[in-house]
Amino acid sequence: MRFNLNTIRNRPGRRLRGAGTRRGASIVEAALLLPLVMLLLMGILEYSRYVMMRQVLTNAAREGAHYALSHSEPVTILGVTYGNATSDVVAAVNKAMGGQQLVGQTVQVYASDTVGNNIGVWNDAGAGETVCVKITGNFKMVVPSLLYLPASLPVTATSVMRSEGN
Repeated sequence: MRFNLNTIRNRPGRRLRGAGTRRGASIVEAALLLPLVMLLLMGILEYSRYVMMRQVLTNAAREGAHYALSHSEPVTILGVTYGNATSDVVAAVNKAMGGQQLVGQTVQVYASDTVGNNIGVWNDAGAGETVCVKITGNFKMVVPSLLYLPASLPVTATSVMRSEGN
């Protein structure tokens, strides 16, 4: 007589040892691990938003410095003067930010040394001089209390560019 292991194991009325002791264990494991996985996922997303905002601010400061250098002399078109006002640089920075904003955001534009120290007004920056655009504000977290994070983090982006000539 040949024995078939499948017929012995699957015989009606016969239970394998330990088969009923694990009933519901996967639900309990999921209930314990799912909140931890969700916290980890939320932390990754929050950190990703922070890094993205830092990159957006850096690019916006760079665009503002480029605009300030290329528009240091006013341009008059049809009686309207464009170009060399700080509000124009701030508008260029806000446009480069693509709708993203910091809480209490400020934009400073000034002539600077190569390190970024303020040495005067930016409008009269000549060839070889540098212009600095500095954006400061607070990055607001989405779920700070859930992740034990502060409600906001201070963020600063600075771009210093050298004028090639006017």
